[in-house]
This record gives sequence, C-alpha cells and structure tokens, in this order.
Amino acid sequence: MNHHTNNLSNVFILILLFLVLFTYLPVTLSANVADSIENKVKEYLKEHEQDIAGLATIVIDEDKVIYKMKGYADIENQIPVTENTVFEWGSVSKLLIWISVMQLVEQGQLDLDTDIKTYLPEDFSTKTTYEEPVTMRHLMHHSAGFDDSYTDLMIHNPTKRHTLRGVLEEADIKQAFAPGEVVAYSNYGSGLAAYIVEEVSGLDYLEYVQQKIFDPLYMTKTAIDPELADKEWVKEARGEVQGYTYALQLIEPNFYSIPMYPVGSATGTAADLQRLMQALLAEDNTPLFKNKETLDQLFEPTLYYPGTTIPRIANGFFYLPSKSQHVYGHGGNSKAFSSSFYVDRNERTGVIVLTNIKNESTFTMGIPELIFDEYVHVEYNGNLEESSMWSGVYEPARLPSSGFSKVYGLFLRGKTTQSETNHLAINGLQYTQLEPGIYKTEDSPSLYSLDVYSEHPQLRNVLSNTYSDLLYVPYYKHVLEWGGLVLCAAAILFSFIYVIIAAIRGIWTKQPLHRLLFTQNLLNLLIFTNVLWIVYKTASMVSYDFLKPFLTLNLIYIVIALINSVFLSVRLKNQRLSKGEKRFWIMTIIFTVILCVNMLYWEFYF
Repeated sequence: MNHHTNNLSNVFILILLFLVLFTYLPVTLSANVADSIENKVKEYLKEHEQDIAGLATIVIDEDKVIYKMKGYADIENQIPVTENTVFEWGSVSKLLIWISVMQLVEQGQLDLDTDIKTYLPEDFSTKTTYEEPVTMRHLMHHSAGFDDSYTDLMIHNPTKRHTLRGVLEEADIKQAFAPGEVVAYSNYGSGLAAYIVEEVSGLDYLEYVQQKIFDPLYMTKTAIDPELADKEWVKEARGEVQGYTYALQLIEPNFYSIPMYPVGSATGTAADLQRLMQALLAEDNTPLFKNKETLDQLFEPTLYYPGTTIPRIANGFFYLPSKSQHVYGHGGNSKAFSSSFYVDRNERTGVIVLTNIKNESTFTMGIPELIFDEYVHVEYNGNLEESSMWSGVYEPARLPSSGFSKVYGLFLRGKTTQSETNHLAINGLQYTQLEPGIYKTEDSPSLYSLDVYSEHPQLRNVLSNTYSDLLYVPYYKHVLEWGGLVLCAAAILFSFIYVIIAAIRGIWTKQPLHRLLFTQNLLNLLIFTNVLWIVYKTASMVSYDFLKPFLTLNLIYIVIALINSVFLSVRLKNQRLSKGEKRFWIMTIIFTVILCVNMLYWEFYF
C-alpha cells in the first residue's frame, strides 16, 4: 500500500514538474531573448555614443518593450531627450497614408487596381500623360511613372498656405514613365494617394488621420499639420528641439513647412509612435482594422524584384533585407531629423529609431540591422553570370525630367564596373554575386545591401535597389553633358579674365572699350551669378514662385546674348583687328553660344 502510494506520488510530482517546466520555459526563454536584445542595444549605443545628438529608440519583442533615450534635444542649452521630446518623422509619415488606404479598401470604398481618375474630381489637374491608367497600387509601389522635384518640398516661413489639392495641382511634376515601367520613389504619388483618401472618405486628410488612426490609438502627442497647428502642445514641444548635422553642428534654421504635408510632416513623441507599432504588431483586435485579415494583407508582398521571389514592397511598406525576410517599414529624413520604423509581424518584433540628426544612418539603419540580423540568401548552385554585362553609367529613375533641377542628376550618377570575374564595384562599394542578377554588399546598411538587376526592352539595363531603379545612361550622353558643363566653366573663366584685363587696360591706357564685347562678357558673369543665386536659394528651400523672377532673367539673358552674338559676328567681318583681338571676339561669341545652349538644355529659365 505504501509502495503503491509512493509510486503514485512520484508520478504526480513528475507530471507537476513537467507542467511547470513547459508552462514557464517559453516565458523564461522569451525573457532571456529580450534581455539579450536590450544588452545588444545598450552596447551599440555605448559604442557609438560620440555620434549621438539626441536619440529615442524603441524595440518591441512580442510583449517586451525596450525604450532607450540618449543625448540632447538641444545641445547648446543642454536640454536632454525625455519622453516628451518630439521628433519629426519625415517620410515615415507615409505609413499613415497606406494605413488609411487599406482602411478604405477594407470598407469596400477603394479598389487598389482601379484607375485613380475614378476617385478624383473631373476638374482635377492630373499630371498623367500616358494612356495606361494609374492605379492606387502604382502609387503604393512608387511605379506610377512620376518624376521628382527639388522645389516646394520644404519651405522656410511660407507666406501662404494651400489646400492639399492646390499643392498637388501646382507641383512641378511630370509623368516621365509609363505606369509600372520603373520604380521611382515619389512624394507626389504618395501625396496624391492622401488626396484620394480625402475624396473617398469625405474628410480632410488631417481630420481623417486624427479620427481613424490617432484617436483610436490615443496618440495625443503627434501632429501632422505642416505648421503643427493641429496640436498646440506638439508645436510648443518642437520649439525645444534643435536639429544637427552628422558632425553635430547646429542647423539653422531647422524647422521647415512641408506643403504636401501627408508625405512627411508628422511630428511626435516616440511613445506615440510606439502605439502605432503595437497596433500593427497586434495578433488580433487591432483598433485600426475591423478584420485581422486586412492587417495581415498590409504586410503581404505586393511587388517583387524583377524576375525573383524577393519582396520589394508590401502595400507602401518597403522590404528590409533581414534574416527572417519578413521585415517591412519605412525610413524618413527631414531638414534636420532622421527616423526609421520597421516591423516583423511573423516574429512580432518592431524597431523605432528617432534622431535629431540630418541624413543619419548609424542608428536609423544600424539598430534595425542589429535587431533583425543580416539578410541570408538561399544557397545557389548554378552557374554565375558574367558581371561585366552590367558595366556602365547609371542614374536614379527618381529625378526631375524637366526644369533646372534636372541638372542635379549629373551628380547622382554612378559607375558600375566588373570586380574580379563575377562581382561588381559600384561607387567604391563591392558587390558579391549571389546568383545571376542578384548582388549583395557588406559595405552598406542592410536597407541598401541587396540589388537586383534586369534587362528592359526600352531602357536597356535596370539596377534595382530599395527606393528606386537605376537607369542606364549611354556613355556618349554622359560625356557630352559633363563636357557641356566643363565648357561653361571655361566660358565663365574666360569672361572673368577678359573683363578684368579690359577694365585694367581701359584705366591704364585710356583706350576705349568695345562696348558690345565688354558688355557681353560682363553679362556672362552676371548671369552666372544669377544661376548660383538660384542654386543657393533652391538649397535654402524657398518656393518655386520665389525663383520665377530669377529664372525669367535667364530667359531675357538668352535672348539678348544671342542677338548680341549675331551683331558681334557681323562686326567681326568689318572690323580691322589684330590676330589677338580676333581671338577674343571669336572666343566671346563661341563661349556665349555655349552658355546659351546649356541654359536652354538644362532649362534654367521660366
């Protein structure tokens, strides 16, 4: 009897131990994993603390939240980063657009594959020029074909405020490619999607986001108005924060208004952004959607890299190459802030990084890579391709196709060359071939580590990375365009030397100057100064309206210069000149024509 009882007791104890072990082991393991993540973040921040101005980072691992704040919101006044410090989200703001779109899709009010003209007013001035319809899916994939603009994106102290519709209709944007042809990151396309949300819902976009996203999530410390007028507390808190360069130099001024505000105006605390992330990581009962299936759909890949099964975009959320290969989100930059927001719904893990440093990547890219680990490609056993087929000069598809700012594309071009037999070197970075058309680098943050290359029937070679395709530029075009700018520099140098010599000669020898010749060279210098002024003011984020008078001056110059060149050519035949003087006349005419041709080619006029 006692022996039998003892056996039963032993069995009962074993079962109890078994239940206790397997009930609490997952919790223990999860806690250990979370502790490991927290230690990794601590070590990373300590290792790079000399690069921190102000930083707030949040890591969510299932139900565990790791919240780290470092540095200063205002270094000069020693104001530390706290839970009430607000950061500008930059382009992370676009996630609000795509969430709004999917909410309307869930309600049956919006279809992702319907021509967007169905949802726009009949009198809305669209930028489309191709017959193929643009759909919401094109806007989400940044493949609607719209080019880019470097004017009116951010404006310091705007003198007037337009509606979202007004900003879109006045945007200096053109449709440079047929829908679906290339991926070119587009602020205009995202802003257009936000305007469609307005039209379909019947609410101003600002009101829609407040009612459908911020209120359900109790995000009371985030504003999206371009002047932060929708949240007075946020506006006051933003006054306590400064922005800095990578070298931790103060950027002044560092608050700019974004007229197309849905694409980048969100400003708020890290804790508020955490609420949004937790809603996107929720297994069920999310306040953002009625059905869990919609939330799952939001993170399903909707665009893959050409000819592969590698995801690129999931309904506006960009794919982050990682170990799990299920990470999606967005990065953001404003005039003085940087941010990143990435989630892995499969692992229920998320990372938020907010900094007050312009174009920052050590933390905004480094911390997500630390948490999600590097991308591991499936082993390929076939033959590799001859990588020299991708050699050449390339430029981003995300460029202005018209207007003076298209000249900026020259400075964004890169050269691709073969490295060893099967690999590539691009702008000093080494890319290893994983399999034909797929290349990876260890020299860049994980977001930009993976490239997929393909051949296009019209565009020849296309190199695809996260935010934009890179398009092949014929070498002759590259040489001619740079050659034209070099000749422009020579023309300006010549005019400068001529004006100085002619002025000195006139003062010392009292010889009369030839007015047409002297005037033309002086005009060349003045118009060059005007071009520098336009470039400077564009970099200072003034409105395009502000630039119009200066661009009009360029047009007047072109007319006067060409007429003057004709007069000089006629006078040259009738003028008795020495060989040296003839050279000055001929060079003035030639260099003036070169300046005019470049001004016309690069559209430095209005």
